[in-house]
Amino acid sequence: MQKSLSQLCKAVFDTKGWWPSVRQMLQWCVLVLTEKSGTLQLVGVEEDPCVTAMFTATRVCMGNKVDIVLSSDVHSQERATEWSDFYKNLGVSLNTNMKKTDASYKDVYEADIVFGTINDFVSDYFQYSREVMETGNPLPNRGFIIEEQSLSSSLNLELSRLKDNGVMVFAAEVLQSLMGKFHSEDMELIRSFMKALFQVLHTNLNKDINTDNEIITILKTITGQGLSSDEVFILTFLENLLKVVTEETEGEKNKSPAGNWCLESLFVCAKQFKTSATTKELLQMVSELVAQRLWSPVEALNLLGTLTDHHHDEDCVSIMKILHLMTTYQVSTKWTDENNQSLLKLLDSSKAENLIQHLEKSLRDEKVKSIDTLIDEIRQMRDIDEQTLSKSYSVVTHVTNLIESGEIQKHRDVQRARTLSHSTNTEDLQEVLAVLCNAVHLHKAEGKWWPRTNQMISWCLLALSDTGKLLEMGTGEGKSCVIAMFAVLRVLRGEKVDVVSSSSVLCQRDAEEWKNFYKYFGVTADTNTNKTEDEDRKECYQKDVVYGTIEAFAADHLRQTFEMKDVRPDRSYQCIIIDEVDSLLLDQGVQLTYLSSPMVSMQHLNVILTMIWSHIRQYGFLSAEHQTFVRGPPASFFKAIFDSIDTEETEIDDPMDILRIAEESNTVPKGFTEEIYQSEKDELLKKLKTVSQDAVVNFFQEIEDYILYGFTVYTLDDEGLLCLRKCSLYNNQDIPELKFLVLEEGLCCPLYDSEEILIKPIAELISGKLQYTPCTNNQDKISIPGFLKNLVEKKVSVWVQNAFLAMQLKEGRDYVVENNNVCPVDFRSTGIVEQNKKWGDGLQQFVEIKHQIKLSTISIVTNYMSNISFFEKYQGKIYGTTGTLGSKTDILFLQDLYPTLSACKMPTFNRKKLCEVKGTLKTSAEEWKSEIKRVVMAQISPNSYRGGRAALVICETINKAKQIHEELKSSIPGEIILYCRSDRDSLSKIDKELLPGDVIVATNLAGRGTDIKVSKQVNNNGGLFVILSFLSENTRVELQAFGRTARKGKPGSAQVIISTDHLSQSFRTVSSLEEAKSTRDRLAAENVNNMMNDVTELKLREDLFSEYCKTLQDIHKNTDGDEKRAVVAVMNEFWGIWLQTKSEEIDQLKRNELQTSLKDDLLLAKSQSQSRFHHVQAFITTSSLEILLWVTRNGTTAKGFLK
Repeated sequence: MQKSLSQLCKAVFDTKGWWPSVRQMLQWCVLVLTEKSGTLQLVGVEEDPCVTAMFTATRVCMGNKVDIVLSSDVHSQERATEWSDFYKNLGVSLNTNMKKTDASYKDVYEADIVFGTINDFVSDYFQYSREVMETGNPLPNRGFIIEEQSLSSSLNLELSRLKDNGVMVFAAEVLQSLMGKFHSEDMELIRSFMKALFQVLHTNLNKDINTDNEIITILKTITGQGLSSDEVFILTFLENLLKVVTEETEGEKNKSPAGNWCLESLFVCAKQFKTSATTKELLQMVSELVAQRLWSPVEALNLLGTLTDHHHDEDCVSIMKILHLMTTYQVSTKWTDENNQSLLKLLDSSKAENLIQHLEKSLRDEKVKSIDTLIDEIRQMRDIDEQTLSKSYSVVTHVTNLIESGEIQKHRDVQRARTLSHSTNTEDLQEVLAVLCNAVHLHKAEGKWWPRTNQMISWCLLALSDTGKLLEMGTGEGKSCVIAMFAVLRVLRGEKVDVVSSSSVLCQRDAEEWKNFYKYFGVTADTNTNKTEDEDRKECYQKDVVYGTIEAFAADHLRQTFEMKDVRPDRSYQCIIIDEVDSLLLDQGVQLTYLSSPMVSMQHLNVILTMIWSHIRQYGFLSAEHQTFVRGPPASFFKAIFDSIDTEETEIDDPMDILRIAEESNTVPKGFTEEIYQSEKDELLKKLKTVSQDAVVNFFQEIEDYILYGFTVYTLDDEGLLCLRKCSLYNNQDIPELKFLVLEEGLCCPLYDSEEILIKPIAELISGKLQYTPCTNNQDKISIPGFLKNLVEKKVSVWVQNAFLAMQLKEGRDYVVENNNVCPVDFRSTGIVEQNKKWGDGLQQFVEIKHQIKLSTISIVTNYMSNISFFEKYQGKIYGTTGTLGSKTDILFLQDLYPTLSACKMPTFNRKKLCEVKGTLKTSAEEWKSEIKRVVMAQISPNSYRGGRAALVICETINKAKQIHEELKSSIPGEIILYCRSDRDSLSKIDKELLPGDVIVATNLAGRGTDIKVSKQVNNNGGLFVILSFLSENTRVELQAFGRTARKGKPGSAQVIISTDHLSQSFRTVSSLEEAKSTRDRLAAENVNNMMNDVTELKLREDLFSEYCKTLQDIHKNTDGDEKRAVVAVMNEFWGIWLQTKSEEIDQLKRNELQTSLKDDLLLAKSQSQSRFHHVQAFITTSSLEILLWVTRNGTTAKGFLK
């Protein structure tokens, strides 16, 4: 090495006039010592031309020929020119592969060293393969060095040299598509792939190309036809690439997706060369096994080869039946039957018919997991300490043995269970659990089933925790059974138990289903969601177990503490069990519940809201590509321009000056300005009609020469979407840009990027039309009581903002109108129509005005309780279950809020058999509907290898559910059910057992807590097929939807099908479903992190509320009768208005300032409460008259709309 290095350094000095540095010599040594055997295959070398030249020369002297891959043709030419004298000095031949003809190909690659780009090397080696096939003269063995900078160019392969003939054009497109799947940040993945690609290009092509590979044999067997030589080459190349890529990435902790992409490209070519439907479907089924991560790409290809070797028949029906069973039951390479035989062994040794029958029996009768397996799976998650696991194992093993032996029938002593319930000794827990399981068997299951092993383990983990425990139990794993058994244990310990669910329907269902079980233990149970009278509420809370929603529990707490009603007098907060814990702690974690506080004085605000709506409804929203604009009111083009520009430093003083410019530029005829000036309004509009749309568009180009503004101009296309007609001439931040929509008849509208820039001017406009009493009466202004002045001034901007929001809210998505009431819909999470909820800050009233229904009085919040505050009352004794606990970010957030909580993921009692079909992103709503229909019909219709299935389509909104229902109803062979309401009648519609061909179309109501029953025949055909037709707000909502199928060890499938038309602005640029999900998950994580800020504000609000409640309690204590009612009403009104006027300070978390201010203001308000009460009453009778007076002056929207 010393001699070699000396010689190389001297050659550098002789040709360059300088010596290599010590660093360069050390780098050369490292390369020589690490790359000293075999063919050179070096990827990702840092660019140092001297080191590369010295090392390459060394390899040539060792007998290698080397390709050096650089980033560009220019770079290659420069490097070759710069170092040619060095190589010549050492007797090394040099060339580049640029601009050569096919005839000179061999001469180029006879050189010791060839410089070039990835594009040129890949193209050359592809073309050379043909010569190899024709002449059998292989290229000399060559190594390669790929410099780091050249790797980024690999993402944009052009392969222009391959685009001279048909098949090679297709090959180039496949390679380009394959490289397009890589991202620039995945450099390690790119390095390993490029190394594999060049390995195949440099070595495998020298082998006998006519030797059939797996894919070629498969295609010949399936189709009975041969392949052309070009097709054979391309398929062989891609299969070899697949195998080398797999070898390169084998053993990586996170499996590389490159192998999957190679298999996908291989199958794309196979489908292109053999276009039969059978071939396409067969390859698609194999791809599903790979997508499910059940088989690696190479394993899947070999599997298909084995299937075609041993089980090929007409139309490949037997092969498809076997693949269908494998996908349905999620059969992986590790699967064995009851005789411990692997699938590949069975494929080799069994006939097709016998094999299919054997697989069906083995897979359908698959045994449940043993307790050892379940405990081991929990142990591997490292969430539970070994002592707890060991004790749980002993308890459950004992009870399981009692069940199997029949001895459990003797364990019925409820009193003994009560006595032992406080103990956590193993023997005592065994007895209590035995009594509970026996009761479930007799009084819930009616002797048909016992609690499963994983349910018993879950109960043990809850029973052994004193500080709260959250369990993630898979959907369909029997959470309600665990909750009921644990509730009884806590009651036997002498506690009252509150069970919280995500909807009133679910909690009423569970309370009803488990009433006999509770009755056996003498435990009373009730539901708080169906109580309307305080006496009924009080009776409910006397029960041992109360089921309800968080809203009902929090509202009853407020009735007790704020309204001083006797609804929950003696019930302490001892134990709470939360069903669907992620929904209540995360999705609704910072939700506030409050009791309605009607205040007649707030009627005065209705006239302001009406004024705001009258102005806002002149605006609208329009979309252009990936942006939405606010459209201003239409006006003549010259007035619209004048109103939008700052005329201070111009010679333009009047809209007519703009029109004169239009006349000068021939946009309008000579004399047009004078005619307009002298015209009446009607005549003006007629004359404007003579100005064409194109003329106005062109005028915006002309006027940029007169005023220093840039104008971007749109018109509307036939579909009512914005169409760009002219861009601003300027790209300068100092020159303002204005946007306009040009209409017909000389009219145009200003376009605004957001409503935010309009809120302040509109709020000032509305404020200018108000006067506050006492004042000198101005007939042109509306009188508002003076005590509301601070409130109005603080809130008018918020009301304007909410008026714009009301315009964007859609009926059937964000709300429904029922019996002249506007009811919000929780369409993003649960799909529930929230009949007891109203929007605040005028939003409710704006939507009412929008639909011209009875206008309610704006609500002022005087009492509230957050979910967080309610749960904290249980002092850490929070227990919960859910099918989807969430990400690490979600769990850390919960543990920050509730420090004593711990979480654990429970394994399923049987192997999960959910097949997640690769999702689809469509670019239009019509394509989206068509794809949903295609998939539904394909799944519910029988085919050659399976019978028909049932389907569930979950839609984002009621409107979309109705659209899909309409699209499908005429084609569905079975029954089609529309499920959009959360009442008992609607729930009964989906309570039936679905048969093959049946379809349910639903909102997110069916996505959480709904057990959809399917027939045995449907399960045998693959189970329920679920389509989630929108991008859910987070992964948990998606998994809840998928959890409607593959329940209780049965098979099922799920797929996401979405449209870019339905995505919000943040997602409009995504090009794939994977990208959309990645963006969604990032935003969801950010949302969880931001929730901590909301929590801080909530705690401040609740501390302020607690301070007010002290004053309220003092009033209740020291006054009575009419005086108490009057003072309380006035104080509540004061408190509600105070909260509204301090909203900005609350947002800014000015805790000390607010607490001091509240104490002082409460003292003053309390002392003046009597006189204040009379002052308020004086205005109540005038509010309706004031509204009617204003409407009379300004026009109304519909007869009787303020009735």
